[in-house]
Amino acid sequence: MKRFIFILIAFVGFSAISQQSDFNTIDFKKGDSISELYNYAALKNLPVLAHNLTFHLDSDVEKFRAIYKWVCFNIEGDYGFYLKTTRNRKKFKNDSLAFTNWNKTLQKRVFKQLVDNQKTICSGYAYLIKELASLSGIECEIVNGYSRSPSSQIGELGVANHSWNAVKLNNKWYLVDATLASGYFNVNENQFIKNYNDGYFLASPEQFSKSHFPLDSKWLLLGEKSCADEFVNGAMVYGSSFKYGVVPVYPNTLKIEVFKDETIPFQLKILKGINLNDVQLYVSNGVTKEAIQSGDFTCVDGILKLNYSFRTRGHYDFHVLIDDEVVVSYAVRVLKGCKVGKVIVFNNSK
Repeated sequence: MKRFIFILIAFVGFSAISQQSDFNTIDFKKGDSISELYNYAALKNLPVLAHNLTFHLDSDVEKFRAIYKWVCFNIEGDYGFYLKTTRNRKKFKNDSLAFTNWNKTLQKRVFKQLVDNQKTICSGYAYLIKELASLSGIECEIVNGYSRSPSSQIGELGVANHSWNAVKLNNKWYLVDATLASGYFNVNENQFIKNYNDGYFLASPEQFSKSHFPLDSKWLLLGEKSCADEFVNGAMVYGSSFKYGVVPVYPNTLKIEVFKDETIPFQLKILKGINLNDVQLYVSNGVTKEAIQSGDFTCVDGILKLNYSFRTRGHYDFHVLIDDEVVVSYAVRVLKGCKVGKVIVFNNSK
């Protein structure tokens, strides 16, 4: 299995739920090629850069695509800066005045680092996306909130640690995350690895809500009341879930408790076309690992289904992989008893 070391780089009215599939008829090749023409362009004059990226494009979505791709491919994450801001966010968590004063100073430093070295944290990515879009006549907002990972926002909301963007196209709002789309950090080598993930471009609000939770719930774009509990207790998703378009449906919690021999009907929504032969499921108890092959599950009407029963008690990690990349994970605790109908039977034997 491929090994990846991920560290998150932290830092109006609405219409119908919308996503990248709304633009299936748009060919983004022209916008992508234009963004490549201006690789390594300086940030000293944003109006000129915005003009160069969008002048030859007709629609707002093509213009925004060129801007977004340019930012993802030309700006690097600054891990050292991220660590410093994370420490200060925690330090000032309960002192709003000190946090406000520090944040004003931080934004100046973020902008200077961004312009001088084209390196930044998430707020710098979001700022640059918004500025270039606005200069091109495209309505765009910065969204601040929480980003979930195996080390943050588990069980309860911690410190707000992320920023991303909402953009208005054809009178609808869409969500993008240039920070996570641009790459990741290899902590062992203290190096930012550029690894573009197109799944964060105009992703469905449903998918975004599994790993992003805004401070202002209107930016969920789900047209329903937000629920922080669902966010912090949901199944764990990774960048690869955006890449392959996979959204956990059931169970809807990360931690699951079942009884021995009880069947769990795992279900995943598949938003993009995938080859079932590339799908792998692994169950591990920390000592042994069982691989479940594609013949053991089905995909009907875009829902990947698997009924799985745990035969022995204990703690298990349940992973769904596509092309050797983990997309969704669950933590399963199998209890000592068993369930027969609605009656729970406990087994006291070892």
